[in-house]
This record gives sequence, structure tokens and C-alpha cells, in this order.
Amino acid sequence: MKLNILKEFPEDLLHIDVKDIHDVLEGPTLLHLEGEKREALFLSTLLHANETTSFLMLQRLIKRYQDKQLPRDLIIFIGNTFAAAESMRHLPGQADYNRIWEAGDRAENQLALDVIDYAKKYNVSVSIDIHNNTGKNPHYGCINILEESFLNLASHFGSHTVYFTEPHNVQSNAFAKFCTSITIEAGLPGEEKGIEAALEFVDHVFSMDKLTANPKRKHPEVFHTIARMKVSPKARVDFDDDPESEADLSLVDDIDSRNFEVVCKGSHLGYIKDIKLIRVEDNLGRDITSDFLLVENGELITNRVFIPSMFTKDVYVMKEDCLGYVMELIIPTQNL
Repeated sequence: MKLNILKEFPEDLLHIDVKDIHDVLEGPTLLHLEGEKREALFLSTLLHANETTSFLMLQRLIKRYQDKQLPRDLIIFIGNTFAAAESMRHLPGQADYNRIWEAGDRAENQLALDVIDYAKKYNVSVSIDIHNNTGKNPHYGCINILEESFLNLASHFGSHTVYFTEPHNVQSNAFAKFCTSITIEAGLPGEEKGIEAALEFVDHVFSMDKLTANPKRKHPEVFHTIARMKVSPKARVDFDDDPESEADLSLVDDIDSRNFEVVCKGSHLGYIKDIKLIRVEDNLGRDITSDFLLVENGELITNRVFIPSMFTKDVYVMKEDCLGYVMELIIPTQNL
């Protein structure tokens, strides 16, 4: 798979719909735009091609700088243009573009390694990967290393900071090995407030000489992702919270409204025909379902206190990736 590299931003990209990107670029593309300083900002967009905020934000950012010099070099990766044409996360049988950032046998793995090599060669100092959620979540930043520069960067976006190590093969984790990196979660796809929040964050970082902390969040709380809940691809799922449902898993209708809230032990999540249809895995892939969930007369109940994130009602995402993540609150001051 060939990586396209362009030195100018194609005029056609400024006005088109996301689904038409592939007609212009014909595949994954790096855009390297020169600015006043060589220390580059890297933007990663459309790794999940139905998460449109990244590209809509990019159009606005480029328009903002059309008649003035960029403060520093800007290197943009526009990812899965193939799936963007179909408004899908990724095409059936295709690799997930945010699970390819390591050595592997697929063409997409080599594509990701080529992007990494380019970023190292051209002195990328900060990387921002822009995503959306499928459930109801606040805006928040995700980091992979508990160091001051990462925490400082995250303090400028949203109301929460999440630290995670799994999945390990994501773009932000690969870039964290040589620059300060972050994934930002900008709400639901195409939501105006998410686009504007992403734009203001990117532009602010673009213009910063040094990654200082946001004075309003100088010592932010950090949530640590410790596990994720996975649903069997074979499970029939609904959100009727019905013990008589024909579905195998009948979840509460507001399952995604509990993100970033404390879920107490004994909380009702719905009804399930077989506990084996849902699995909680820790960061080492070990089955810890019984630590978090139990079933009483078909009722799915929490077995301990936890804080969820990215819990979704999108059944495709639930089965292809996960129902959501399990977090705990940490104070990382001892690491600084």
C-alpha cells in the first residue's frame, strides 16, 4: 500500500464532504505544510473513517491560515479514505487504522511504520490524534505516558484526562515513544461543539512555544483505564431492559449516559441469558469478568465500584471493539 505525500493542501479538500475525500486523494495521504518553525505539529485524522470531526476541523484550520504563515510545520495524516467513502469505521475485512501502529504482516502495518519514519525524520514534537465517541461522553484527552509534557498537553482539552496502555497498537502510543502525543475524544461525530473544541485546541497547541499546563487545570485528575468489556459477536443485543426479551443481552437504555460517573456495586445493567456472552478483560487480556459483573436470576449486576468510559449503544462497535472501558481515578503527582 503506497503512502501519498503532498507538500501542499489540495484546494478541493477545503470544500468537499468527507465521503468524497477518496476521489481526491485516492488513498492514505501525508500532507506536509511548511511553517515558520521546523518543529512540526502532527495531526492524525480519519483513522476511524466514520468519525468525521477530525476532517471537518482540519478544513476550518486550513481556512483560518489561508492568508498567513503557519506558526510551525504542520504534518497531517489523512487515514482511511477507502472507508470514508462508505461512511464506515473501516471496511469489512479491512484493518482498523487505529490498531496498525506496530510491526505486522498487513500492508497497513507497513503504511503506519512509513508514517512514523516520516514523522521522526521531520522533527515532529507534538502529535494529536482526533476521534469521536459513539456514546455520550464529555470531551477528554487520552495519554499513554504519565509525564509532565503529556499531562500539560491534555490539560488544554476537555474536562478529563484518561491514561491508558491498551490497546497498545494505537497511533498515540506509537508516537509517544518519540514525541508528546495525545488522542482527543471530541464527542459525537460531526457535532458542532466538538468540531469547535477540537479546532481551538489544535490551534492553541499549534501556536504554543512550550507545552505549559492549563492554569485552570494545573493538577488535573487522571482516570486510568484498567479493563474493557467485550460482547460476543454472536450475542443478540437490545436496550429494552427486558427480562423476557428475545435478545441474549437486554441492556438498560441509558447505558451510555453513565460514562465518567461512578457506578456503584449492585447497579443494574440489564438482563443476560449467559454470562459467557460478556467478558471483562484487564490490560493483559486476562478474564476478570467475575470481579466486575455477576448474574442473579438473569439480571446483570455490577460486582464492584468502577467508572465507565466510551460505553456505547452502537452494537457494531460493541462487538467489533468493545462495549466500553473500565477506569479508576489516580493522582499521578508521584510520577512528575
